[in-house]
Amino acid sequence: MNRLLLTLIISFFLVAGCGLGVSEHKDAVLDGLSSLNRGKPEEALESFNRAISIDPTHPDGYLGRANTLNTLGRYRESLQDYERVIEINPEIANAYVNRAIAYSHLKEYEKAIADYERAFELDPELDDSPGFLERIFSNRPNTDRGIRRHMEYLKEQVQKTENKS
Repeated sequence: MNRLLLTLIISFFLVAGCGLGVSEHKDAVLDGLSSLNRGKPEEALESFNRAISIDPTHPDGYLGRANTLNTLGRYRESLQDYERVIEINPEIANAYVNRAIAYSHLKEYEKAIADYERAFELDPELDDSPGFLERIFSNRPNTDRGIRRHMEYLKEQVQKTENKS
């Protein structure tokens, strides 16, 4: 009897440790992240769409889908999902950073700057490593110097535009 009980307890911990206790929503989000990291954005979109259909009140699915759309260069589409993330939880600094990236690609520099500034208000330590930026940004130079440096670059672009007017 003790052996049976011990076997059941060990089995329980093994099953729990293998991720079988993860919710369907989290599982879909993790699938999406995995697909995105493996360079399969179309699969990632399917997983994030599944996560959203399972729990449309949670920001993870929207944030993942928006980031995937950004990766695919579908910046205008990504803005709707970033809006939804911020509507659900306005304290997610990464939503502002990633929306700023979309705005930057769309040459809406003032909106990008405002989003970067809001992100730094929420998380002053946000300036991420160069690898993150290198993966997301395509508008070089200055992408290897962090988010704050990119924000300065955008301010310079706004200033140049204003000087031409």
